Formats: sequence, structure tokens, C-alpha cells
Amino acid sequence: MSEINLTKDIKDTPYCFEESQMPFLRKVSERVQEMRKAGQLTSDVLGKIRKYFRIKSIYNSNAIEGNILNVRETRLVVESGLTITGKSLTDQAEAKNLKEALDFLEDLAGSNDKPITEADVRQIHYLVLKGIDDSNAGKYRSVKVEISGSKFKPPGPESVPPEMNEFGKWLSGVSSMGENYGIPEAILYSAAAHTWFVYIHPFIDGNGRVARLLMDLLLMRYGYPIAIITKADRLRYYDALEISQTSDLSPFVSLVTECVSESLEEYEEAVKENKEQKEWAAGLASRLSNKEYVRSRNEYEVWKSAMELLRSHFRKAAELLNDAAWTVKIYFKDFGDLEYDKYLGLKLGESAKKTWFFRVDFVSGERSARYLFFFGSPSRILVDQADVTLHLSREHPPKSFYYERLEHIGSPNVPSILEIGYRAESERFVVKGKSGRKKMDNIDKIGMKFFEEVISLHFQ
Repeated sequence: MSEINLTKDIKDTPYCFEESQMPFLRKVSERVQEMRKAGQLTSDVLGKIRKYFRIKSIYNSNAIEGNILNVRETRLVVESGLTITGKSLTDQAEAKNLKEALDFLEDLAGSNDKPITEADVRQIHYLVLKGIDDSNAGKYRSVKVEISGSKFKPPGPESVPPEMNEFGKWLSGVSSMGENYGIPEAILYSAAAHTWFVYIHPFIDGNGRVARLLMDLLLMRYGYPIAIITKADRLRYYDALEISQTSDLSPFVSLVTECVSESLEEYEEAVKENKEQKEWAAGLASRLSNKEYVRSRNEYEVWKSAMELLRSHFRKAAELLNDAAWTVKIYFKDFGDLEYDKYLGLKLGESAKKTWFFRVDFVSGERSARYLFFFGSPSRILVDQADVTLHLSREHPPKSFYYERLEHIGSPNVPSILEIGYRAESERFVVKGKSGRKKMDNIDKIGMKFFEEVISLHFQ
């Protein structure tokens, strides 16, 4: 690259930007620092929104490169591990690979005192391209390349190793940032990392995906949310990159700043939701005396153990049926245990958000049936048997990702089990059937009956 007068704001890079952008960078920086000082950017909050950002990031990054999976299909491939009939296997592999690359990215992001190295960059590329182009995954190109739609010509293959060595040294320096969370330079460094890497274009394929991952990795290191450049911003993104080849990073810095600001708004919304949830939980707890709290907590632990046992039986049944080489593939998705606060809310007759327990997906060719088990207050039939029960729902209509309670779908198109509770006194499970009657049932029979009836309903 030709030497230019560097600005103090992007030190040791070939890039400059307009000083008039600094007030906007500082404004975003102040928002990040205020949230950190207030203890709002906690691991709990970040964990709650990471899943949402993950799918959004994978979908848009792949879509920019021409991947045709939509958001719903991306979620299916990434979260359920499903193979979608009629869709490109390469497109599906790209989604799975980007998920693995993001896992690796999160590990790197958590070690602020450990420099990000050139070897890390090659590992990220390996994860992006493995199983798609194994011969080039993680390996620098040995041929000249051209960028479609761009007048820019990347350096020849002989220049890639020394260029990457220079880039790697700079990246190691700015990524070992200690406690410098939230500084305005973070956006400049992340934008420079992206454009510098794209300029070198060190790999045959996958350079755009890796560049966006590096950009997000630096943002995460500095305590910022990631910048999701959407498919809708693709043309603006390409134009900004084209201008950056003249060393003017201003348009790209502007785009990254806007994307970070949008993510911050979602962070702030998550913080607000988390605060409201805690206040709601505290309000519930205040209704109980110490004695009642201890009793309720003990009841919860017994109930939780029973639900874990139930879930393990359903998971085991799914595994056994798959091992038996059925033409119907069964996928089991675990959403984790119901927290005590939510259990208490349901017990007291209040609503609670996000009470999914597990989902069972049945797939055979083009046909599928997805059943979701979620916690709720007991129905009139089981209200004298259990404080919190497990309700069954099904994706209805198929492939809509909208789940309707089985009792609302109605007979004869549903399995006979509509709701499951646990009666601690007798250490037995109690089931509400579609006849509207309740009966005690053995845990093995509940699972076996469910799977037999679903397969009979949908696949025979």
C-alpha cells in the first residue's frame, strides 16, 4: 500500500477518516461506558441476546455473499441441525460453519489480554470454509484473484504472506487492549481491520465473512455490541469498501457506527427487559414469608427433578427410535430448566415469559411435525393435582413456526396427551387426555405413547 499521512485516530494503519465523525463515535462510546458503569452489560444480559444476534448475524453475512437461505431456514439449520430438502447443501454448510466460527469468536473475545494472532485469522477462515473447500480452508491463496464488480485488484499471491504478517502485527497490538472498554477508537480499529483484510484478500473464498467476523471480534473485545451489516445495506456496504481502497475510511466508519448504534438499542431493550423481570421476581418473592419461601423452594426442587426425569425419558426415546433406523428422523431440542422465579409466578397464577422446556421434531422427506412442550399454570382439570404443568403444542399450520396448544387444535388430529403434571405426594405423573379426563400414568408409558401416536398420525 502507498504511504499517506496518517491520522492520530487510526494510528499505524493506512487509513484516514473525517475528523467531523469523532463526535458521533464519542456519543456511541459514552453509551457503552454508561451501560458498563451501571452494570447493565452483564454476562446474563449478553447471554440472553446472543442467540438473537447469532441468527441475525449468520443470515445477513451469508446473504451478502449470495446465500439463499432465509432467516427461518437459517435458524432451522443452525439451532436444530436439520437438512432442508430442496435447498443447496453448500448454503446450509455455510450457515453451520459460520455458527462454529462465531463459537470460536466468542472464546477469543473473552481473553482481552491475549492478542489475536495471524494464526487465529487462519483458524477463523478454516471454520468458515471447512467441508466446503477443504483444500483451501485456512490456507493463503497461491493465485491472482479479482473481485466481482470492483475496479480494485488485490495484491498478487506473492505479496499475501508479508502483507498478512504486517496486518497480523497490527491486529495483535490493537486487540490486546487491557481494560480500555468502550473507547471511541474501537469502531475505528474494527473498521480498519475489516477493510485492511479485504484489501489483502488473502484467501480464495470466504474473505468477506472473515472480515466481518474480525470486525465484530474487535468490537466485542472493547465491550461493544457487534455491527450487523444487513443484506439491505449490501450496496452501501460495497460502495463504502470501494471508497476505502483510496484509504478514505469515512463512509465505512459511518456505516459501522450506525450498525453498532442499532445493536446498542437492542442491548438497551434487553437490559430493560432483564430489569423488569428481576423487579417482577422480587415482587413475587415479597408475597411469601420466610417459611413459605423455604417450603416453596423445596417443592420446586422436587418438581424440577421430576421434570428433568421426564425430559430424559423423552430424549432417550427419540435416540432409540433414531438408532432403530426409522425412515422418520427425530430431533430433540432442549431449552433448559424453568427458573424458580418463573415457576413461582406460574404457581401464583401469573404469566411468565419464555417457558419452553423442549421440542421434538419429526421429519420424513417433505413431511414434518414439530411438538413443543412448555410450562404454564395448570388447567381446570389438573389444578388440584399440580401447581405448574407441562403443556403440549404443535407447529400449526406446518412450517409456520407458530405453535398452537393441542387442546385448541382438537381431536382427532392430535395425540391423546394434552398436559402433564407431577403429583409429589404420590410421586406419580398425572396426564390430561383429549377426552378431558385425568389419569395417573407411568413415565415410560407417557413417552412411548406420545411417540407412537405422533408417528401414526403424521407418517403412516
